[in-house]
Amino acid sequence: MKKYFLLLLIWSTFSIAGEKEFCEGFKEGYKLIKGDMALVPLCPLAPLTPIGSTDFREGLKAGMKAAKKK
Repeated sequence: MKKYFLLLLIWSTFSIAGEKEFCEGFKEGYKLIKGDMALVPLCPLAPLTPIGSTDFREGLKAGMKAAKKK
């Protein structure tokens, strides 16, 4: 039982850190397209990061895609 709790604790710590980096990238990507004065929408949930990428980079791509849609 202690093993599962420890694994859950480690996983949740990394997922929170990844979500924060993703949201920072999302904000930067959105503002890159719309400008610095644009109101940024709520950050979506971070997807699984592909091998060779980072959470921030995936957030940038998602933010730019969201800005182009609107």
